[in-house]
Amino acid sequence: MRFPSIETAVREARVTLVRFPLSIFSGLTGMVVLIGMTGSHNQPWQPRLLATAVLGLALFTASVTTVERRGGATGARWLVDGAILLGLALVYRASNGWTDQTAFLRFAQLQLIAHLLVAVGPYSIGRGEVDRRLEGFWQFNRFLFLRYLVAAFYAALLWIRLSTALGAPDKLFGMKVPAETYFKLWAIMALGFHPWFFLAGVPRNYAALDTLDDYPVGLKVFTQFVLMPLVAVYLVILTAYLGKIVITRTWPGGWIGYLVSSVSTVGVLALLLVHPIRERADSRWVNWYGRWWFVAILPSLAMLLMAIGKRLEQYGVTEPRYFLLVLALWMLGLSLYYGITASRNIKLIPMSLAAVAVLASAGPWGAYAISRRSQVARLDRILQANHMGRAGDAGRAPVAGAVSFEDRRELSALLRYLSNTRGGRGVTAVLGLPADTVTAWEHDSTQGTGASPGDRIAALAMRHLGLSYVNRWEPGAREQTFWANLAQPRALDVSGFQLARVFTYPGPAGWIGTESDSLQLVPEDSSGALVVKHGGGALLKLDLRGVARAALPLDSLGATGYNQLKRSIVVDGSAEGFRVRVVFESIRGMVRPNGLELQGGTGFVLAAGLRTSGTAMSPPP
Repeated sequence: MRFPSIETAVREARVTLVRFPLSIFSGLTGMVVLIGMTGSHNQPWQPRLLATAVLGLALFTASVTTVERRGGATGARWLVDGAILLGLALVYRASNGWTDQTAFLRFAQLQLIAHLLVAVGPYSIGRGEVDRRLEGFWQFNRFLFLRYLVAAFYAALLWIRLSTALGAPDKLFGMKVPAETYFKLWAIMALGFHPWFFLAGVPRNYAALDTLDDYPVGLKVFTQFVLMPLVAVYLVILTAYLGKIVITRTWPGGWIGYLVSSVSTVGVLALLLVHPIRERADSRWVNWYGRWWFVAILPSLAMLLMAIGKRLEQYGVTEPRYFLLVLALWMLGLSLYYGITASRNIKLIPMSLAAVAVLASAGPWGAYAISRRSQVARLDRILQANHMGRAGDAGRAPVAGAVSFEDRRELSALLRYLSNTRGGRGVTAVLGLPADTVTAWEHDSTQGTGASPGDRIAALAMRHLGLSYVNRWEPGAREQTFWANLAQPRALDVSGFQLARVFTYPGPAGWIGTESDSLQLVPEDSSGALVVKHGGGALLKLDLRGVARAALPLDSLGATGYNQLKRSIVVDGSAEGFRVRVVFESIRGMVRPNGLELQGGTGFVLAAGLRTSGTAMSPPP
């Protein structure tokens, strides 16, 4: 066995760079951005630039292989690359105006399109009998798939070994290696080494691929004896579940979409992997699978469409539901086509999926436009039903208590959806407010805040409508939990007091005092008060619940899970020359129909008026 020399490796790397210059440049750009994200001060543009670079890596690869196989001129290739570069710049610029959720969905959609172009680009236009036989198409994608796995294995192995080498000085010589160094090394392997190594193995002799008749034994064993039986078992389970639905007359659960989608994806993958051996004498049942799998999946697809239809009727269209519906309809179309025609043109599968993904990405028929129209229409119906105007010109509720909990929950969810997908301007637009209203809201210290930007803006919008916000985790119409604390605790003012100690409510009975005099603090669960005793008798009662209720209006607690206190909650009391102050820096409780129930809190308790012959702060013996 002969191993390549360093000179050979360098030469191959140089050849790959000349063949795929913009692809490697995209990978290195993503690597630099990812390394820059290891610090604690990440910028919003960094993940978007990273996603754009990874997108460019796939698109420029598709451009090179397509032009190579089609025999295009060098000038034409650079013209196409220039158009791709301009498109990437426009995508990156537009992405800075997307919310995080929308950016994730859009880039995932674009990545799917780009990687499908890598698979079908060189074979997208037929060249007579050679393309109709599909050997070259299958072999090309087989080499891409295996090369990707080999590159991933080498990159992971290199990272592990180099990380071990970096850790050795720490163990042997006490030389501390920052944790960020390992992440930077992973970025180099993932976006520097891996793409370069992968691209070095991309086939370039397309004529040889068109006549290659080679099928790996390991792939055959895995597909025939692992993947295909697994698909068959799940199809039986799904068909049995459909029978249960028909007998019991119940709608399928929402989780069925994930199961059917997974089975469909694995089933199509198995079909693609076994395509070259469908005609072999020792693989007749593989041919039977390829012929009847699309027919067998039809009942499961019908069940999936039923479940999607029910969710759309209840909650309208959102981007994930839109994509699931499109995927189900695409699979239904493929199943009917292959089931009726018995076609073996596997190239149609990735090509049609790429076309569907492109159509669903933009335009009035796209996922984002249809989802927004559907959700705004739902919001409009709720506003009209509660006499609060219409979408685009919404007003406050005439009587806050007249809006049901279900409608408040729906309004909260709709506003949260708009905030997560369109940002604050999407919320202000649907309410008919100026675009800078959200900024004014967030500078108003009297407004409630939420746990996330989507929750916070939705809570502010609900307050503008005169309603309390309903969080997605809220258990029901009659109660909701809350938690609030100071974002940045301040120094405690102890002027006028003798002693201070940490305080936890309710906790067991506590004491605060000196060696010769002490006060006992006893929580009263029934009223949410704190009874202060001296000498065994009740001295005064601090109304903790009442003060907390006044400091936290119920409609500011709509963003359950987390709220920010603008200032400490202070409860004062005095009697017979004694003064006691409780300072809450965090509280938790339950909002019930009859008011606020204080369930716990932490802070400090201060006392004055005690005899001070000593300084011990433990309770008296």
